[in-house]
Amino acid sequence: MKKIAIVLVCLLTLSVSAQESKKWTIGVGVNFIDNTNSQDDNYFDVSNWNSTLSVSKLTAQYEFATNFALSSEFTLNKLDSGKMQNGGEIASNLAYFGWDLNTRYNTASLMKLSPKFSIEPVAGFGLSWTDSTPNQSINAGLSLGYFFNEYYGVRFQTLGKFAFDQNTVGNNMIQHSVELVVKL
Repeated sequence: MKKIAIVLVCLLTLSVSAQESKKWTIGVGVNFIDNTNSQDDNYFDVSNWNSTLSVSKLTAQYEFATNFALSSEFTLNKLDSGKMQNGGEIASNLAYFGWDLNTRYNTASLMKLSPKFSIEPVAGFGLSWTDSTPNQSINAGLSLGYFFNEYYGVRFQTLGKFAFDQNTVGNNMIQHSVELVVKL
């Protein structure tokens, strides 16, 4: 009888914890860097985008309050020679590494959308290295997500990075990304 009681308590505990909201989300995806700075309307001219076209973004996100989350995002990329960068051409191939700490606010409930959707203004701080040259940035952007079920989804994000040091390659940029995300 004691064994049955223990099993029942365990099952009740599991069902209670299963009803809690998922606090952690992890993501894996690709990112694209656009920094033409050509003062025209070619924001989505993909011929000047830089990408590795392999897994180049990892995200860990924690929801610390209803609709508010903190995300840590790691990105790898390359800046190809001959592509536009800050109004000029990149002279040689460069490696790019970025780490961003951003806050997010999910506005989908304010818009009375299904919980499967997320529309999140994003703001935060970033550190980046182009080859071995460091830089810091203030970040602002928008993230759109859709969850196929309770656990799995896809997220599209565009993030503007405004660098503190304007005299380095890889300073101000727009970074687009696509991720597969999992709620834990």
